[in-house]
Amino acid sequence: MAGPALSLSDCRVLIVDDNEFNRKSLALVIRRAGITDIAFAENGREGLAAVDRFRPDLVLLDVDMPVMNGWEMCEALRRNSTHEELPVLFQTALDSDEEQVRCFEAGGSDFISKPIKPGECVARVRHQLEKRKLFGDLAAFRERVQRELSHARAMQTSLLPENRRLAEVADRYGLTLDAHFETSSELGGDFWGLYPLGDRRLGLLMVDFAGHGITAAINTFRLHTLIDRFPMQHMAPSQWLAQLNAALKDVLPTGQFATAFFGILDLAIDTLTFAAAGSPNPVLGTPPATRGNAPDIRLLDSAGLVLGASRRAQYVDQSHRLPRGGFLFLYSDALIECGGDECGPLGQEAVPNFVRDGLARDRQHPLRPMMDSFYARTSLPLRDDLTAVWVARRA
Repeated sequence: MAGPALSLSDCRVLIVDDNEFNRKSLALVIRRAGITDIAFAENGREGLAAVDRFRPDLVLLDVDMPVMNGWEMCEALRRNSTHEELPVLFQTALDSDEEQVRCFEAGGSDFISKPIKPGECVARVRHQLEKRKLFGDLAAFRERVQRELSHARAMQTSLLPENRRLAEVADRYGLTLDAHFETSSELGGDFWGLYPLGDRRLGLLMVDFAGHGITAAINTFRLHTLIDRFPMQHMAPSQWLAQLNAALKDVLPTGQFATAFFGILDLAIDTLTFAAAGSPNPVLGTPPATRGNAPDIRLLDSAGLVLGASRRAQYVDQSHRLPRGGFLFLYSDALIECGGDECGPLGQEAVPNFVRDGLARDRQHPLRPMMDSFYARTSLPLRDDLTAVWVARRA
């Protein structure tokens, strides 16, 4: 069943016709549709001026007029970006297929044939105006949604360490810190953070919620509210991750989960201790035993039950040496799963060589060339959110 007709009482219609009788007759007909705000012009040139002055919602335009005919007026309207979407309803006594095609080629929205049939005229006018209203409402809704998504994206980005924060932490702990974050849509499900635990210990967290978009983004806000509830200072990464998992299990909707990496870098004993929940394998690099040799680069085991799947999940701590000159590379699965038409996904096993190539191009800040290489082989937009974090100890 059709819904109620939209009111057209606030619509404006411009009638452009050189015949006074036709103008009055058309005005009488369209008043049946509830339209009372009507203006008139006698040729195309006057019509263009009236459009700028009157700002109509629809133009009823005769084809055959002196000074400037209807086709010429419509073509002039369409050259003006302001009036590209203005409905133009041609009225013409020329009913050949060629003439009708000419009306559309000039930019007309529709046409009615003379002599005017009142019922048909009202129906076509109503159709064009209702369509304009609906498209206008849709455009306004889209603009509002885009504005709200932009605000939400700014809020989500504010949860991540900003450049000034990275510089402060890097200087405090003698590190090089670089990060890249990009969502596959307006909002995403990736989160990462740095957590000073005294002058010699630093916490590193990366979480990737399943999916992307609004639902995944909401989960990052949920995560952020939970982190401060569990102090990291005197707790092993596995214990802290288990507490976080239990809390997320209580708040995540059924079927939603996240992969995670949580590590503590202890500069006093040159050690990285971490626990993982199914995250992509981090890359650990240690300086060579002999000067001039390449660093030892390897993937770390990051197996573990994803967060939010079971309250009983247990996690295991791993410890690895991370001396001066060593580095840690963390990333979300978009890095290894997104590819392009000519190149397939990078894949997990190729990440160490991916890192080596980045180091060969820029030893101090390899994340930059690494991201250049990734985007050179990957189709946009990304199918998943991408986070990449480079943590290196200064030699």
